[in-house]
Amino acid sequence: MGSPSSFCGVTLVDSPVVRLAFEFAKENLDEVSFRHVYRSWIFGAILASKIPAFAKINFEVHAISTLLHDLAWDHLSSFSTPDKRFEVDGANAARKFLEREAPQFDNRQLQLVWDSIALHATPSIAQHKEPEVALCTMGITVDFLGSRFPGGLITDDEYNAVVKELPSVDFKESVKRKMCGLCANKPETTYDNFVRDFGERFVVGYSARVINSVDILLGADWRRGPVE
Repeated sequence: MGSPSSFCGVTLVDSPVVRLAFEFAKENLDEVSFRHVYRSWIFGAILASKIPAFAKINFEVHAISTLLHDLAWDHLSSFSTPDKRFEVDGANAARKFLEREAPQFDNRQLQLVWDSIALHATPSIAQHKEPEVALCTMGITVDFLGSRFPGGLITDDEYNAVVKELPSVDFKESVKRKMCGLCANKPETTYDNFVRDFGERFVVGYSARVINSVDILLGADWRRGPVE
C-alpha cells in the first residue's frame, strides 16, 4: 500500500518519492514508531493548512523528513552507529535513501531533509531554520502534546480524529524504552540533548557527564574561576 493522498480530511502530498519513503518507513520501523511518524506527517499538514508562512513550502521535503525522522532512534536499528546522535544517524540514513531512490533531488533539497531530521528534537534551533525544517519539528511535537500545542492550532477533534485512525497505544512507553536504550548502549551521544533526561531518571549507572565547552575550546588547564 502506498501513501494516501488524504487522511482525516487533510490533503497530503502524493508523489512517487513520497510513496517510496512511506514504504521505507513502514519496512524499517516497528508499528508503534511507524504510527508516530505517520501521525506527525499528518499533524504537520494540518498546521501548514493554517499557517500562511507554510503555504508554499516543499511538501515532498516535509513528508519525507517526517516519515524518516526516527529511523535510528532504536539503538538496535541497522541505521544506528555507536558514536552519533540518533537524529544524525537518521538524517544520514534518509540522505542515503534519497541519493539512491530520488536522484532528481538537488543538494538543497537533500540538505533540507537532513536538517529537518537532524534538528527535529532541537526546536529552539529548528524554529529559526527554513519553514520545511520548522514544520517537521512542529508536527512531531504535536504528536506528543496534542491540543496542548501552543497557539491553539490543533483542536481536540483534529487530534482525536488522527489518533482514532492511527492509535498511540504504547507510544510513551516505547519512547521511554528507546531513549533508555540509547543511554545504556551509546551514552556518549546523549550528554548534550534531551535523551540525557531519560538516562538520569531511569537508567541505573548512567552518568550525566557534561562536555565542558571551555575545556574543549581553551584546554583543560585554562584558568579556573570567575573573570574579574
